[in-house]
Amino acid sequence: SHREPGELALVLLGNGEPIGFCVLRPLGETGWVFLRYFVVDQQGRGRGLGGIMWDTLTARLRDDGCTLLVFDVEDPGEPDCGPVQERIRARRIRFYQRHGARLLPLQGYRTPQGNDWTPMLLMAAPLAGGKPGLGPARSLAIMSAVHRYRWRLDPDHPRAVAVRNLLPGSGSDRKSTRL
Repeated sequence: SHREPGELALVLLGNGEPIGFCVLRPLGETGWVFLRYFVVDQQGRGRGLGGIMWDTLTARLRDDGCTLLVFDVEDPGEPDCGPVQERIRARRIRFYQRHGARLLPLQGYRTPQGNDWTPMLLMAAPLAGGKPGLGPARSLAIMSAVHRYRWRLDPDHPRAVAVRNLLPGSGSDRKSTRL
């Protein structure tokens, strides 16, 4: 995939060779950043390189004044996901959770893949001190920013308004909020 204007690509080097790569896109003027790619060379996995790259990335984003890192992950509970893919997806989510990211309580988030829409989960990692709430209203605002700035969807797009809160008492019938 190609980098778009305003995106930042970072490379983790080991012995002068790339061993990790990530691409980021600012989510408008929110102070939030969308992580498009976060990849560590397969041969380097299990040696802590992902954690080193994550820590370096999040420190840089904090230094740049960003307050939230947002990204989507494949759902291990997706129908037709075989056991091997389920384990890989769950392991990936646990990695992000160990590093402070949380799954957002949303249902119906999908990403465009050509003419298809792939079910995904949305995660966020606070970058500022403390742990700002990621409850229903904030989760919908984050999702709205992702739709608007990552996927360039109008807030009234059917896929944007189809996302719902999952938390009890969150008004799960509430649709996405606009920025």
